[in-house]
Amino acid sequence: MNVTEPKLTKRKLDSRTQIIQAAAVCFMKYGLEKATMDDMAHELGSTKGRVYHHFRSKNEIFFAVYRQAMQFCFDAILPIVSQPMPANEKLFEMAKAHGLVMMETLPFQRSIRQGVNVYLHGHDIGAEREVLNELIARRNDYEDLYRAVLQKGVEDGTLSIPDVAIAGRAIMGALNSLVDWYRVRPDQSRADQIQIADTLAKTIINGLVV
Repeated sequence: MNVTEPKLTKRKLDSRTQIIQAAAVCFMKYGLEKATMDDMAHELGSTKGRVYHHFRSKNEIFFAVYRQAMQFCFDAILPIVSQPMPANEKLFEMAKAHGLVMMETLPFQRSIRQGVNVYLHGHDIGAEREVLNELIARRNDYEDLYRAVLQKGVEDGTLSIPDVAIAGRAIMGALNSLVDWYRVRPDQSRADQIQIADTLAKTIINGLVV
């Protein structure tokens, strides 16, 4: 029994991950309110029962998509945060990495961008409000990474920022707006995405550099 347990666990994790990925695509295609469990099952090429085996509700799936979207962002940024470099250079590299992860995980990022607005403006989630609040706190933790670098830039003289809090919100707003206008093209290469992220980061960050 002990020999087979890891394999069973891995299959469950794989299936759950596939559902989360399918849900992100459906939320992006149809919108959070209109996407259904049937849509997710169709995207998976599976039955609705498979979806319900792992998730009790669409809200629960959305929270899983949100959590994964944020994890993608943390995974992209934390290695840069830990590197010793001037604040202005670090901020640019963080912004560039953020732009790339937005493009690479577009269904996830677009889902949470539309989803948070829906939930914060009256969508009934009942007892799950606490879960949403926890995820929003997670997002705030991510934004705090940028604010810390902004503050460091003020202190080391590499950034000119009259208000760190406002600058942090402006940067995140500009970076996250990528999911509104970016479109995947069949002929687009990785180099094209890097160029987009590089240009976006320079456009946003250069105005803060001393």
